[in-house]
Amino acid sequence: MAVLEDIRKKGGIIVSIVIGLALFAFVLGDFIMPGGGRVRSMDVAKVGGKSLNIQLFEAKINEVSNMYQQQIGQLDNRMRDMVHDQAWNMLITETVMQQAYTRIGLTVTPDELWDIITGFNPPPVIRQEFTNPETGQFDRSWLLNFLRIKDSDPNQAAAWSFLEQRLLSDRYTQKFNELIGKGIFVPDFMAENENRELNRRVDFDYFSQDYGVIHDSLVTISTRDLRDYYDRNKNRWEQTASRDIEYVVFNIVPSDEDRAAAQEWIERRKPEFEDAPDAFQFIRAHSRTPADTRFLIRDHLPIQLTEIFDQPIGTVVGPYQEGEAWKLARLVKAENRPDSIRVSQIVLSPRGQTQADYNDAVRLADSIKTAVENGADFAALAAQHSSDPNAFINGGDVGWVQEFNIRGSLMETLFELRRGEVTKFEPGQGIFVMQVTERGIEAPKVQIATLQHDILPSTPTEQLIFSQASRFAIENRNERQFDEKAAELNLFKRPASQLGENDRQIPGIGSARQIVRWAHNAKQGEVSDVFTLDESNMFVVAVLKNIRKKGFAPLEDVTSEIELNVRRQKKGEMIAAQLSEASQNAQSFSQLALNRGAPVETASGITFSTFSIPGVGIEHELIAIATNSDEGNISEPVEGVSGIFMFTVTQVAEADEIGIEQARDRLIITYSNRAVSEPLEALRKAANVEDMRSNFY
Repeated sequence: MAVLEDIRKKGGIIVSIVIGLALFAFVLGDFIMPGGGRVRSMDVAKVGGKSLNIQLFEAKINEVSNMYQQQIGQLDNRMRDMVHDQAWNMLITETVMQQAYTRIGLTVTPDELWDIITGFNPPPVIRQEFTNPETGQFDRSWLLNFLRIKDSDPNQAAAWSFLEQRLLSDRYTQKFNELIGKGIFVPDFMAENENRELNRRVDFDYFSQDYGVIHDSLVTISTRDLRDYYDRNKNRWEQTASRDIEYVVFNIVPSDEDRAAAQEWIERRKPEFEDAPDAFQFIRAHSRTPADTRFLIRDHLPIQLTEIFDQPIGTVVGPYQEGEAWKLARLVKAENRPDSIRVSQIVLSPRGQTQADYNDAVRLADSIKTAVENGADFAALAAQHSSDPNAFINGGDVGWVQEFNIRGSLMETLFELRRGEVTKFEPGQGIFVMQVTERGIEAPKVQIATLQHDILPSTPTEQLIFSQASRFAIENRNERQFDEKAAELNLFKRPASQLGENDRQIPGIGSARQIVRWAHNAKQGEVSDVFTLDESNMFVVAVLKNIRKKGFAPLEDVTSEIELNVRRQKKGEMIAAQLSEASQNAQSFSQLALNRGAPVETASGITFSTFSIPGVGIEHELIAIATNSDEGNISEPVEGVSGIFMFTVTQVAEADEIGIEQARDRLIITYSNRAVSEPLEALRKAANVEDMRSNFY
């Protein structure tokens, strides 16, 4: 009962979340805005006219965060941003779908849910939770007994409620998809059209006239032309609210004094390091960098340490600088050891989340270790017990492992084992039983203890750099001053464009939500205060370059793009007029091409569904018109991407009626797949989701 047990274990967490959300609501309820006004709304979204408050969203964030923390542990800023977005999508999706279920009267009754849970074919999650570990079979009596007694234990009841909601949601989704699926029908005319588009093949000759044959000076474009094109194609420039900024960076880097201080520190430690009884213990006490206990061959040593290989035990080399760190190295051991070993492993995962479950796994690991030591077949035990899905195939063999490539006490232990010896390892995530099956050729190796002291900026250095950034921000409060001063100080201005209202990352910076929020509340040309980005080890000052409001981009913002399109359109009209006139006087298609000085090309086996024409590229308009034309006629001019085309169809192979049913089946499969993937997006769009997260984050 892994899911239920996991929920029981989180009971305290759930209570903490509830209390935290209540306090959060209380504090926000009393939050005073500038001027004495209270926060008017706790809404974080509106979906189909329904308001969703911030507490719901916070609860969903906590739910997703806890899920990831159980899998990978502590979350960094990037993961927290991902969790935030995932929680948002889950909340909106659940709300949109529940509204759809209500509108169409879709329900799942208690009796229906009971039949799902207790029926002869229960869902996989029920089978998993109520499988007898001794028999490996689903135990219905165990399930029914649990349902009778669950309400006597609040934790059991809460765990079951969580699982029941999951089953209820799955059933709603299943019924909704079945309803849509039953509405799919392909009439005869659609099947016939699909068959024609896929199987009617044409060969045609064609030539083209590039737009460049008309010089730009021959085309006149008026303001009216630009406005008309914009009005006809306005939807192409629909946009969300976004901002463009430029920013300068003041990197927090060590000063010369910091470098000298780091060197002085390592020099002071050298006598202590030389005399320390345990070099690795000294490193753990005096360095932030973990001790490296590997044994290495000469070729794997840094160039500064190659000579230590032949020195007496206890020899210390350094201090020497490597990158942004000062180091001391002490020779601890010299031994003949294999460069690589072959290892097999059995991975044991506790059945649940309790200490008792973990203890059971440890006892099983001890039993397996003892059995192998007494001659049991490791591969057979791996296939029977290991949670590694490949163990059944490879018997737990993980191949050859090189000491140089892996750090940690486990590798040190493994390389000391003889062939056939077994060890147990508990890294904190599962329990491992490991056996050395082969040892490579032994070679001389050394173990070196390296004391490392990183060269880091000191607090006075950070304060000095912050004061420089602050002076820049204070003295340059508008865009012109920002640009001029950045050029004077040789500060590189970095652009960040199309920053959405809820974006959390900025290229070149990483997590930078505070900058995005500032950009959406600033005025164009405004310069920010200093942003402190500890994770990026920099200070940032930004200027707001451009504001885009939700709606349609104004004409002036897209004029250059429109002008190119209008110019090409007018050139196309001029070329088309010339071609139409020339075609009236030509005796044949080849003569028309000759008169226009254009070579005739041939396209063969083209269908309506053809993606591109060899030698030409993607020309959808030409393909669509040519594949629906009759044989022998000279076409009208066709406006394409690369020029204006003329063509004549030389051969047509009509679609066979046998393909109609195949086309019908293909359409049914296509629409069935779309019926699963597209309704949600359509419902979300229809719900007119109003995103107000930026009011809180």
